[in-house]
Amino acid sequence: MTWQDHISTINKKVNQGLGVLLRVKHRLPLQARLTLYNSLVLPLFDYGDIVWGDKNNFTLMKNLQTLQNKAAKIILDHHPQSSATEALDSLGWKPLHLRCRFHRCTTIYKCLHGFIDFNFHFVRNSSIHNYNTRSRDDFHLPLVRTNWGKQHFIYLSVADWNSLSQDTRETPFLSHFKSKLKLKF
Repeated sequence: MTWQDHISTINKKVNQGLGVLLRVKHRLPLQARLTLYNSLVLPLFDYGDIVWGDKNNFTLMKNLQTLQNKAAKIILDHHPQSSATEALDSLGWKPLHLRCRFHRCTTIYKCLHGFIDFNFHFVRNSSIHNYNTRSRDDFHLPLVRTNWGKQHFIYLSVADWNSLSQDTRETPFLSHFKSKLKLKF
């Protein structure tokens, strides 16, 4: 199964939203442009990204990142050949792969704290062995035999979760967790 059709649909819809933004940007102040982007384009990037955003298809993801870069330049009224990194930084936007990591970690936090009624069957390393290691409280990465297995939501989510500090993982409130996570990603 590939996500080519899904990404193509997202590309088409994002381009339509950017077309609207491009046509009205001269009549809107910066805040209104941001609001238009947040309502027309950003939901398309975020919807289901924890599932399709974990695929290591760099061409598909690069196309989406190019669209986000284009949106930042349109909003800031920068020249199309200007630096995309500067545009993203001035808006405070994270690249899409970091947004996806943020969403995966948030989903695991919600599962562990009962906000989502789904059991991913996470297993801690302490359940597998009794050795006192640094990774004792980490989740055990599922065993995979191929690179394809490393592209699944569970594998990438567990790897992202394990990369967080113990202090961040043990944050009692979702809002505090998200603010700590924004500093990390």
